[in-house]
Amino acid sequence: MALIDYDLHKLGWRAFQDLCAVILQQVLGQTFHTFADSNDAGRDGAFHGQWAIKAPSDPLALGAGVATVAQCKFSAQASGTLTPSMLADEVAKVRRLHSRGLCDAYLLLTNLSVTGRTDEWLKEKVRTHGVQRCLLLDGRWICQQISQRPDLRRYVPRIYGLGDLGQILDDRRLRQARALLSRLEADLATFVPTEAYRRAADAVADHGFVLLLGEPACGKSTIAATLAMAALDNWGCGVRRVDSAEELVAAWNPDEPSQLFWIDDAFGGIRHDAALTDGWSRRMDQVMTAVKQGARVILTSRDYIYRDARPYLKEYAYPRLHERKVVIDVTDLTDAEKRQILYNHLKAGDQPRRVLEQWRPHLRRIAGVERFQPEVARRLSRQTFTRGVRLVTGDDLVQYFEHPVAFLSDVLHQLEPGSRGALACIYLSGDELAAPVQFTPALAEAVTRLGTSESDVLRSFPTLDVTFLQQSTDTHGDPVWRFRHPTIREGFAAVIAEE
Repeated sequence: MALIDYDLHKLGWRAFQDLCAVILQQVLGQTFHTFADSNDAGRDGAFHGQWAIKAPSDPLALGAGVATVAQCKFSAQASGTLTPSMLADEVAKVRRLHSRGLCDAYLLLTNLSVTGRTDEWLKEKVRTHGVQRCLLLDGRWICQQISQRPDLRRYVPRIYGLGDLGQILDDRRLRQARALLSRLEADLATFVPTEAYRRAADAVADHGFVLLLGEPACGKSTIAATLAMAALDNWGCGVRRVDSAEELVAAWNPDEPSQLFWIDDAFGGIRHDAALTDGWSRRMDQVMTAVKQGARVILTSRDYIYRDARPYLKEYAYPRLHERKVVIDVTDLTDAEKRQILYNHLKAGDQPRRVLEQWRPHLRRIAGVERFQPEVARRLSRQTFTRGVRLVTGDDLVQYFEHPVAFLSDVLHQLEPGSRGALACIYLSGDELAAPVQFTPALAEAVTRLGTSESDVLRSFPTLDVTFLQQSTDTHGDPVWRFRHPTIREGFAAVIAEE
């Protein structure tokens, strides 16, 4: 396989650190822990542990049981070479750590290119400080591992937004991958591989089944789409979006074991749908038969809907539903994960620097809100969703996260009639409006009732893109307009009901 340049500089330092952590585990077979040296004022990540590779002939061996520090050195430069001057601080850290008995071997991973001269210089420098074993792995080596190992791409999904997918996927899977990426493109830039995401990825890999639970706006569908992307890559699965157990069973082909079925809102969208749940109860044995024969299934559900549905699912007959490993609460985020999600969204958003500086003292507090929701963090990052809203004090920001529906309704009320007409067209089309837009009699009547015109509505679609709407493709690869998030659809329905 030809080496793919994955443009690692576009990852950002935190995503690169996540990638290095997965490389340590999946490629090098090491169990390392995040390491924070009290004297380290930089942002480069570090890990520590006992080196486990025992074969001295292995070129990556550092010696079994040796206290090892692994350092991630990231640069946002599109192309660059690691130089000794860039490593002066790292060598000083090695000296301090070795003096404390924490570093007898040193591993450096970087996205930069590395010359033989720099490699020799680093090894000689750390040797003078008592560290006899040193290994330096550069961006080319990392890109090679990504190309060869789909499990790396599964655990660090931002990789899918980099490089040339055509070199790792066949034509059939490539078409589906591009359709998924059209939906995921904006999300991948801010995606944080949380512990819940890693558990979900493990569940799909090990059990072929996962049920993602959480409140509205917590990122269930984004995780499901990312897992579907990984399934295309890792197992060559064809991805099918279905709406019920009956559709899944009808679409399952025993002669094509590599299929992945993705069902959003499996037990109802806004409230519990007894008919859907009854279908899962009656068909669950067939669904599990498909899973045993190689199919993979991803379900999502709002947590309160699943609580209503659970008594009817005959879990005693399907012990897999009892396993904590396949039922994942995606809202179970650590404080560090919340802070990283908030940081990523604010960095990717369009809020002025002066506003971000005003919010900076309060960010840790709002990331600690009990009902922190990634979608609300995204809205906070966009001026469209905060225009006309007082967000000055820490209390203001906390209220924004604790009462997101009220704030969203206020924003929707302020939209121009043409913009509201565009939202109405997508709402009436079942969240999938073919592009370019063709006005059916029903859509034309709705536009008139909202006091606008077809021409004003058409002009509004580009202005709503990325914020309220997103351009995507359906399962056939045809362009469509969708709501940016299901909660925007619900907020729009609430506003219309009020009027």
